[in-house]
Amino acid sequence: MLFVASATGLFHQNRLPTEPCNGSAENCDKSYTDVTFPETHNAHSSLDENYNYLAANHRLNLSQQWDAGYRAFMLDIHHSRYSESLENTSFCHGECVLGNQNAVELLSLLHQKMNSSTRDVVTILFEIYVPYTHIQYILNMSGLIEKTHIQTLGDSWPTLATMVESQRNLVVFIEGDFDSQYPYLHNFVEHGWTTNYGERYPEDMTCEAHRGDSAQPVWHMNNWLSVERGTSDWTRAPVVNAYDFLLNRSLECWEYHGTRPTFVAVDWWTDGEAVNVTRTLNAMDHWSDEVPLRATTDSR
Repeated sequence: MLFVASATGLFHQNRLPTEPCNGSAENCDKSYTDVTFPETHNAHSSLDENYNYLAANHRLNLSQQWDAGYRAFMLDIHHSRYSESLENTSFCHGECVLGNQNAVELLSLLHQKMNSSTRDVVTILFEIYVPYTHIQYILNMSGLIEKTHIQTLGDSWPTLATMVESQRNLVVFIEGDFDSQYPYLHNFVEHGWTTNYGERYPEDMTCEAHRGDSAQPVWHMNNWLSVERGTSDWTRAPVVNAYDFLLNRSLECWEYHGTRPTFVAVDWWTDGEAVNVTRTLNAMDHWSDEVPLRATTDSR
């Protein structure tokens, strides 16, 4: 008997992951912790959204950060200037008088972006100044709660393909304790850790753990400078966000800890090449690999 396989069956049997995950088909079979994501610190706080220069960390807003390739965002949740109601929950940096955005509106925009790019895994780290009920509210009202991944502490992280195909491709970390009523809110110091941040000089930047559990494979390499008064230093962003500086620091910290940085977090993202650096890192399996030819994209 002659068996003839259908074209459809043969395709599924030999299917290759040709659809990219976070920009590359090779990322799809990697676990969440084996990929490096470009991240913006205080992603909401930008000059074009009318944040005061004392509170701003970027020139251009989250929507443009997304379009440039960023897929991880640090956001600070506050009560609004005028109300502690759920619907007025806001993203501010410090005092809301220095600038604010309605949290539901901004997360709804992020939801739209995710729906337009369904093969991407996205991460949020919330610094919180509101009750967890407010976080639940803004995730519900924006529609993002349907996309949240739940990670059990101590379990291996899934692959990007698993997260994408299950449509649970949003990871939410918080600077707060775990509460079983909100299992999608992961305490970031239990599940991961960060390097120090806001140093005065580039030579002060180290790879040492600053906060969190350094035994965890999820970690943020914070990479921005501050001026004496403590605000973000835009004048030297082109220095620390430069391709060579950022790549060399990432490789140094990868070697130091034995695990790649999960996130490369920057201020003033338009001055530098964090997205290109993460693309280069994601083409490497080990810090000692030959560095591939420079990845290029429009990250400005």
